[in-house]
Amino acid sequence: MSNQHSSENEGLEGSDLLAELAGEATQKSKTLQFKEQDRQERIRKLHEALSKIVQYFSQLSSHLNKIEPTVPRTYNVDPLTTKTNFKWSQANVDSRKQSLTDNALIDHVSMRVKLSATSPLLVKRRWNELDKLKTELDDLGLSVSEDMNTQVRKQPQQDFFQIELTPDILMRIQFRGEYDTGKIDILSNNFDGFGLAAYSLDPTDVNQILLDEVGRFLIGRTDKLPEILSKTRFTPEHPIYR
Repeated sequence: MSNQHSSENEGLEGSDLLAELAGEATQKSKTLQFKEQDRQERIRKLHEALSKIVQYFSQLSSHLNKIEPTVPRTYNVDPLTTKTNFKWSQANVDSRKQSLTDNALIDHVSMRVKLSATSPLLVKRRWNELDKLKTELDDLGLSVSEDMNTQVRKQPQQDFFQIELTPDILMRIQFRGEYDTGKIDILSNNFDGFGLAAYSLDPTDVNQILLDEVGRFLIGRTDKLPEILSKTRFTPEHPIYR
């Protein structure tokens, strides 16, 4: 029996089709292996980039919370409502992982900054825009100093009504790791002016130069958004924060 089996194998070794399929199977295995290596490398770079971001902004916020600088940026709620020279009040940085394991990947890094003006913000609108204004302020993370309906009732029935907002605004930036695409999505609120904005970033672009550029922009030492963010900026269709 063993001699018969051996002779059968010797006969199969000369099969051109089996040799072709063996070569194709080997090539497919190598291709899958290379793809997996590329995927793991993409994941590694993204995780390392998010690690740099959380380390940098943790240190930045710690320094600025002690210095409390004046941020000479102009914020416009509308063409008639402009506010400048906010004071840096408080910032905190938070990072979340995809799971509780020690080697889990970073899911996102969030930074929240409270900026305070020297006086309240005043917003002027037509009477038929009251409900729209409520939604707009909620989306921007802006608060009224007194209940909006109460403020409106105190005013005469003219073409416009005026609402007083609190002098504090909240700036929020979130760096999200998109491990399927290998990109970092940046979602922000009141970052480069009042409103929502989003950007896309490649992990290889996260270096000390870019982080310093973002840091300088945050505190108003430059009014120019980093070029790489300007190129990818878009306004989300829906509010990012609720």
